Amino acid sequence: MTDEISTLSTKAPPARKKLFAMLAAVVIIVSGITLTSVGVANANAEETARLCTVATKAGADATKSAKASLAVADAALEAVTVLELPEGAGTSTAYAARPGVEAVKAVKAVEASDGVEAVAGVDAVEARADGAGHIAEATTARAALVKIKIPTATCTDRDQAAAITSKAADTKAAAVTLDASVTALRGDFAAFQTDETARIAAEIEAARVAAEAEAARVAAEAAESARVAANAEADRVAANARPRASNGGSSSGGGSSSGGGSYSAPAPAPAPSGGGGSSSGGDGSQPGGGGIGLGGNGGVCWTSNGMGGTMPC
Repeated sequence: MTDEISTLSTKAPPARKKLFAMLAAVVIIVSGITLTSVGVANANAEETARLCTVATKAGADATKSAKASLAVADAALEAVTVLELPEGAGTSTAYAARPGVEAVKAVKAVEASDGVEAVAGVDAVEARADGAGHIAEATTARAALVKIKIPTATCTDRDQAAAITSKAADTKAAAVTLDASVTALRGDFAAFQTDETARIAAEIEAARVAAEAEAARVAAEAAESARVAANAEADRVAANARPRASNGGSSSGGGSSSGGGSYSAPAPAPAPSGGGGSSSGGDGSQPGGGGIGLGGNGGVCWTSNGMGGTMPC
């Protein structure tokens, strides 16, 4: 009996040690699991924070890029409404009314040959959208960019980080599309202004040439009118001078001008009928006073010489 008790008391300590060892192992395992869980959680939290940091930066960069693209687009859309050309070249037509151009393929020139006429070559022409089309494209791209909203709330989990990253990528893509349409718009508008400047300069030159031609025509007409008037005046003066020249040496009766009539010499006086040389009046004078008598002049007949004097008949 005493030996059995001694045996039991002797075996009891190893059982308790085993139990303690098992408990210790359990504690160690649990502690390991706990520590692992804590490590995983900490790692996840760190990764989430990193993703949020990356997403937030991407969102900020995309927002900044979008604002810059929108500012350039707004300036371009405003600029194409201006009609005044650079450097005071004049006023253009509306850019929105600029027509487009269809593509044209190049055609090689054909030389003339027997029975075939020469054909001029044609250069290729690229298609070009009209002004209204460029404006509409830029306006549509601008609206698409403005429509995208990047989350601005504080990023606290991976889902938020993913949402921010996605919207940032969409914003960047939309900004690239807008930049491309605005670049095309600005380039076409610059070409339009160049064309309009050349057109207006050509119109001004044509108007100048036409004005010079009109001035030359008016001057020529004025010169011709002056020449005709001068000739008419010369003819009038000459016509007035001819009657005075023809009437200057003519006289009638007592030697006065007759107003354009010719002078008629009086008929010779009749020969005296009796001696003594006296006329029928007995005093040697011409009867009637119109002719030149023969009395007292030795019987010579006298008549007018046509110049206001007398001459023998």
